[in-house]
Amino acid sequence: MAPSKCSSHHRSSKQSRPVRSSRTQVQSYHEESSSEDQLLENPESDDEQSRRLSLSLRPRDSNRMPVSYREESTDDNFEEGASDDEPETSVSVDVSTRTYPLSEPRSHRNSKRPQRKRIMETRSQAKRSKRTSSNKRLELGRPLNKRRKLEEDINSFLDSGVTPPWQALPYHILFDIFYSAAYPLVDEKTATRNSSVQWLVNVSLLCRSFHEPAMAALYYCPPLIPPAKAHSLLNLLSKPQESLSTNYVNKIRELHIDAEILLSYKSGPTLGYFELPKLIERAPQLKTLRLYHSDDYIVGLPLWQRTKWAYPESLFTSLMSSSLRLRSWDWNSRFMETKALLPYMIDKHLQTSFSGLRELRLLHIASENSGVDELDASNEREATLAMALKELPELLRLEFLECSILNEHLLPNLSPTLTSLTISNCDEVTTTNFSVFLASHGQHLRELALSHNRHLSLSFIVGLAQSCQSLEKFKMDISIHDLSSYHDVEPRFEELLNNSEVPTWPSTLQDIELIQLRKWDDTTADVFFTSLIDAAPELRNLRRLVISAILKIGWRDRASFREKWIGRLEKVFLRRSAPPDATLSTIPPASQPPVPGISTVSVVGDNTTTQLDHLGGELGTPSKRKSARLAQQKLSEAEDDAELSVSYHATPDSDDNKKPLAIQGMCDVVMVRIDNQRPSETQFNEEDFLDDEVSGDEDWNGYDLDAGDTTHAW
Repeated sequence: MAPSKCSSHHRSSKQSRPVRSSRTQVQSYHEESSSEDQLLENPESDDEQSRRLSLSLRPRDSNRMPVSYREESTDDNFEEGASDDEPETSVSVDVSTRTYPLSEPRSHRNSKRPQRKRIMETRSQAKRSKRTSSNKRLELGRPLNKRRKLEEDINSFLDSGVTPPWQALPYHILFDIFYSAAYPLVDEKTATRNSSVQWLVNVSLLCRSFHEPAMAALYYCPPLIPPAKAHSLLNLLSKPQESLSTNYVNKIRELHIDAEILLSYKSGPTLGYFELPKLIERAPQLKTLRLYHSDDYIVGLPLWQRTKWAYPESLFTSLMSSSLRLRSWDWNSRFMETKALLPYMIDKHLQTSFSGLRELRLLHIASENSGVDELDASNEREATLAMALKELPELLRLEFLECSILNEHLLPNLSPTLTSLTISNCDEVTTTNFSVFLASHGQHLRELALSHNRHLSLSFIVGLAQSCQSLEKFKMDISIHDLSSYHDVEPRFEELLNNSEVPTWPSTLQDIELIQLRKWDDTTADVFFTSLIDAAPELRNLRRLVISAILKIGWRDRASFREKWIGRLEKVFLRRSAPPDATLSTIPPASQPPVPGISTVSVVGDNTTTQLDHLGGELGTPSKRKSARLAQQKLSEAEDDAELSVSYHATPDSDDNKKPLAIQGMCDVVMVRIDNQRPSETQFNEEDFLDDEVSGDEDWNGYDLDAGDTTHAW
């Protein structure tokens, strides 16, 4: 009886509203409720599309009704468009004429699916009337049956599920976090801004408590690249700070300015030259002012061209008028000739703005001209510079970069209270005059960095422990950079160390970095490495050991030397800490599955216990032979480490077996490299020789020529 009622109702609705033949002819007409009718405009294409899309979703048995667990979907609507029996009835159906009761069930679990010709007269019509009332439109190309996807939340990072209250942290802690995560903001070598600038801006907008420390980290040393940004900063600082949400004036502490990019040229017809004195006057908390050139980072330039920009008097006038007391400053001979710069330097050091300097960098300060004979040469420039340095009583850090004025006349006149000394590419520094300097001025030194000095060998290290009793960081790089036509990269000393020269090491050392040690033989290298092993019990503060040595001996002898000393240094200095206590972990133990094949060594006092996982299943699998070998290797290494951690480990040599090795075991980094590579300015590795070129098949369209085609491929 139900089908007859539905058919009679359908005929009445058909008579109430005639068929609109012009509906399919009007292309630009579109109503709000005509989206369903658009599906029926092209019955042949819609029929083919609906059959293709719903092919994998239909049950194979047409008489079997699927289980009614699905939500409301658009399957029936697409099937209506695919009906071939009654096209006129399908077109004439209007949403407003459907008067099926809402209490009619939507699906029957055990009922049979009706025939396709009756699809307009079944429950799907009531379903469509409900969906149309919510103004949801159908889209062409939309899948008929969208299967539910199970969204699995897979987190590679396992945490305890507890989010710390970051917004409740104090201001100074948040500032340190943002500063450490973002700096440096500018790459001075390439004159580009880093992405961390935008990151700080985004962090400042997260919450109210992040805004102030993030802005303080951004404006601590504001990025002044490109020049338009520097002009925008100057305009921002010129506004009354009371009208702004943040007081930007008091947040600027450092200014690093590329003189060639920002000060030498105009920033456009509208902006003009950048006025550095105005920026200084609007930064009352300024402590560091660096005026640098991008070529200063290129070591070994034969001759440099001075820039058109020079130190203006208005710069120092603004420093005096603002009552600034700088802590760091650079003098660069690119911006003023050395002969005029040295007396100018004395005059400025007498001002209150420079009297409190603690860090000073001197770049390209030259001695007398090379054309003058050595007999007629005087040390007038060295004496002038020594007088200028004596006007800085609080000076602690001093750096010389490519300064030929640093020689035997200037070194004795340096301040004996220096705590940090950096000498880079200074050809007049020799082993003799530098050894004398350390004996008289090295008592307070904590950092000593020597790089690319052609005449400086390692012989001064014999008295290093006595001369520098407070030394914490010792770095030396013997690589030579020469960009002239000669391309001379060889040092000028005969040998790095003598067989009779035994190095001594201060007990306060925390960081040792020696790069490209060369011009020595295996006997001298044995003495050098032996001195490190013998001093291990006293080097309790050592945390980083990096040594790169070049030995020009036979490859067999070099391999034996490498195997002997690299293993010893790692066993003596490398840290072997006990694993963390599992009971103190904030992550549940269930989320930390044990990794098969990895052995763990736990050391408690003098008793060493080794906990090893069973490897039976891994060793017997043919597809995991490599994993089994690695696991076996880790097992043997763990056993050796356990023996070492108890007391000592004897060396394989017969002479050293009588004396046990004292284990320091406190270094986080132990990197020792021994090879015979030729010293070069740029060291290449495997990544530099990878094939990054295009394959040449980018123009292939995916179709090959036929076998019988005799035409050319091009």
